[in-house]
Amino acid sequence: MTTPTVTKTPIHKASINPLQIPKSAKLAVAYFFFMIVPFVMAQLLGMEIEGLYTRLLSAVNLVAMSAFFLQFPLAGRIKPLPLFANIDWGITKHKQFGQYLGVFFFLHPILILLPKAMMSFDDFSVSFVSAITSQHLLTGMLAWLAMAVWVLMSVLKDKLNITYETWRLLHVIGFSIIATLATLHITTVGSHGQYNQQFNVIWWLLYTVCMTLIVYNYVIKPRFIKQHPYAISHVEKINECDWQINIAPTTSNALAYQPGQFVWLNTTGNPYSVEQHPFSIVQGAEQGQLGFIIRALGDYTSSLEQLTVGQTVFVDGPYGSLTLDQSQLASGITLIAGGAGIAPMLSLLRQLEAQQDPRPIRLLYANRNQARMVYVDELVELEKSMSNFKVKLICEQLNVHDESLPRHLVPGLINQTLINTTMTTGKESQWSFYLCGPKGMISATTTHLHQLGITQPQIHFEQLAF
Repeated sequence: MTTPTVTKTPIHKASINPLQIPKSAKLAVAYFFFMIVPFVMAQLLGMEIEGLYTRLLSAVNLVAMSAFFLQFPLAGRIKPLPLFANIDWGITKHKQFGQYLGVFFFLHPILILLPKAMMSFDDFSVSFVSAITSQHLLTGMLAWLAMAVWVLMSVLKDKLNITYETWRLLHVIGFSIIATLATLHITTVGSHGQYNQQFNVIWWLLYTVCMTLIVYNYVIKPRFIKQHPYAISHVEKINECDWQINIAPTTSNALAYQPGQFVWLNTTGNPYSVEQHPFSIVQGAEQGQLGFIIRALGDYTSSLEQLTVGQTVFVDGPYGSLTLDQSQLASGITLIAGGAGIAPMLSLLRQLEAQQDPRPIRLLYANRNQARMVYVDELVELEKSMSNFKVKLICEQLNVHDESLPRHLVPGLINQTLINTTMTTGKESQWSFYLCGPKGMISATTTHLHQLGITQPQIHFEQLAF
């Protein structure tokens, strides 16, 4: 076995540039340009639409349809392409855009018939009946109905009594069907497509790319992953709700990753299975191993005791941008972890120690109670071995009258006061913040940071809630 390749991040002593454009903003701009390509092509082809309302609706339809196709790469886990490799950002936008697109496509036939309704009820009635009975519009009607059903399934997925894996499979199949029907509709009935076959090439190319991505993710990629299997080398329940899982490669190829990144783990033994779960990497204690701290919270994690040493697992990754690359220009770093969110923070701390980083490094590690804290001994030792590192353990349930409590323990929740104590006065704008933990903690902590004057480019987080 070989040791996993861990990419080191060089230390740069400088201050954060307040004019620096956040990576998320760059991604948003890139996706915006992708969205307006069909509209720009329509203008270049000289495709004029009469009437102001019709022109505006046509332009919005073109942008919305291209945004719909972008939903596929946003959730596509396409590691080789940087634009589509930021999984946390991509999935977040995928969810947001999905809801907006669902509302727009629901209104789409209403907006088309609106001018008829404004003329007279009779004109509207005739047009409405014609729309729902015409075979020519059948693909559009089916796509519209399917979109309504699948968007509702996405919004209500947490309330549906089905497993995440089943929902995910239905999600992919459903939107593949919707993409097929919508492409047929826009190229045969659309105000542009029915008159210009050149323009239709754009839609069929976008459709082909999206379907290729699905084939890549569910057929081609698993074949490559199958060639580099891992085996479970260690399984241990380390407290009342957390497990330590280590895996080692069974071939000579080890995973190249940066501390702070994560992978999708597949423990079914079948590389083509849709049952895959994202976990942050913690380097294992032995050569060639990857370690994971996993909190038992859901359907899959509640069955971790069924994993056995020697069991074959498959790894898709690494992914994520929660790395020290984000703080090369920072004068100090604050790490904020909640529960199992300590995993990527521990990786970052180990790298900072290995690099003998002289900057002030602070860790706020929150849990419900002291029994749920993991790797506390190592964190305390890191305080001794690192030149400027301090840790505070925040417990929601803590006996404040116990005089034997270690000095690191603080009662309550992460708040503005605690966060403020981690920064050097006067250098707040030069600080970097890393967050990892439950969704509620991320949201509350981000709000605290903004109220303290911390800007979004200074905040780096991943929720691993896909």
